[in-house]
Amino acid sequence: MSESELTEIYNPVKILIIDDDKVIADILKDLALMDEQERSVSVCYDGAEAISMIKNESFDLIITDLIMPNIGGLDVLKHAKKKDPDTLVIIVTGYASLETAIAAVREGAYDYIMKPCKMGEIKIVINRASDKIKLNRENKELTRKLKEVYQELMLLNNRKHKSEKIKSLNFFSSGMAGLHHLYNDSMPDNYIDKLQALSSLMEKGLLTESEFKTFKNHYLNLLSSEK
Repeated sequence: MSESELTEIYNPVKILIIDDDKVIADILKDLALMDEQERSVSVCYDGAEAISMIKNESFDLIITDLIMPNIGGLDVLKHAKKKDPDTLVIIVTGYASLETAIAAVREGAYDYIMKPCKMGEIKIVINRASDKIKLNRENKELTRKLKEVYQELMLLNNRKHKSEKIKSLNFFSSGMAGLHHLYNDSMPDNYIDKLQALSSLMEKGLLTESEFKTFKNHYLNLLSSEK
């Protein structure tokens, strides 16, 4: 695996926290950074600003309040998923209802947290989301490498079939089934003997003069390349 590929997999998880209550937003930031060095956390206190940030940057995880002035959490969720379907979005709200929960799930929310909630519970959800993001990165890289290996195998397989097809082309007489021994790698690389065998086949009428010249040139080229 190249250095750039490793860097992509182990890049810090980029988190965006959105809440119009600055105290709550800062608490969520502290929780996101707690006991974890591989995270980068940005905070904003307005839905419109959040959407602008999402358009200009890529985030792995977004934690947003549901009810905010002008633009709420569901709109942030929609914009985030439109920008990148792989982005995980956690909705946090003190105005929980079955309706909003269903709407959030339909829009692709990763989780839905109701206030008041224990800080430990939020921390668990954030850690679980971060683990999922890292696992998704590794799975993507594994899938990419499997595709590369598959393509290489297909290329080798095509080359093999092409080589076998060339060897089996019937550009010589139909009665020359025994010519395959001329390609047998177990035989000594004695081109003189092979040319004599070709000459004998031509004398028996199993090989035309043109076909004999083709094989002769082939072996002479091999002999020349070994010098």
